[in-house]
Amino acid sequence: MIKVRIIVFSLIIFVVGLIVAAIFLRKAKKGSKHWFSILLVYLYAPMSLWSAIYFLVCLRYAGIHLSLVWLWPVLALFGVMRMIMLRAEIRDQPIIRIPKVIRYIYRTCFTAGLLLFLIVEGLIVDAMTGVPEKDLDYVIVLGAGLVGDQPTNPLRVRIDKAAEYMKENPDTIVIASGGQGPDERISEAECIKRSLVEKGIAEGRILLEDRSTSTEENLRYSLKIIGDADAAVGIITNGFHEYRAGMIAENEGFKNAYSVPATTLLPVGIHYTIREFFGVVHFMIKYG
Repeated sequence: MIKVRIIVFSLIIFVVGLIVAAIFLRKAKKGSKHWFSILLVYLYAPMSLWSAIYFLVCLRYAGIHLSLVWLWPVLALFGVMRMIMLRAEIRDQPIIRIPKVIRYIYRTCFTAGLLLFLIVEGLIVDAMTGVPEKDLDYVIVLGAGLVGDQPTNPLRVRIDKAAEYMKENPDTIVIASGGQGPDERISEAECIKRSLVEKGIAEGRILLEDRSTSTEENLRYSLKIIGDADAAVGIITNGFHEYRAGMIAENEGFKNAYSVPATTLLPVGIHYTIREFFGVVHFMIKYG
């Protein structure tokens, strides 16, 4: 149901953005030489409006401490600034006369950056929508924080996915992975184990890895428990995180790692999916 609301919300914002763009351009000169600039205004207006409102949504659901949440107001401000500059160009009264060479450099960098973004996001979405392999030797549930001794919502859906997979694949062993944070009463691994047992998974099918503090350590320490880099291993994490988790698994020595994506919770999941682009690029730069 929430997906439907997001789609309807986005369509309304898109229509309102088009109306705002039309009003914004009502006194601008219309001519064939300005068609591309006019088109950009009609793209920037919905984008800026959507970004500004989505920023408020993120604050409502996750708070100001959500990492990279500033991305949305910056994106909205960028769109508004570009609209102002484009309208001035359409009126043949540019605010700043930018040399052509600078324009070409900007357009080249912007196009290259946009292309990279689309490619990486395509890989992220592909991993988050993949169908898990059946009868894997192991699945690893990556920790995602606790509130006291209870799982956070991202961890809860990972546990749900693990229980579902374990019931459908009775020979698979699960590794509950995650250490204990300073504000947590128990380790994330212990929480995962307790929750899985409550959901009917036999305790003997659950192994604990309770030292890790990052995805890299989750997978590194879990591989030591498995003891076989060639084992078929599924990584259970929220869908938006699957692609980067797979990259990390390969870097840590896994030879046969597979995605077992859990739900990406909306509406903040949109932010996580966009934010993941920066995580993937950082990993690529760091490890080549």
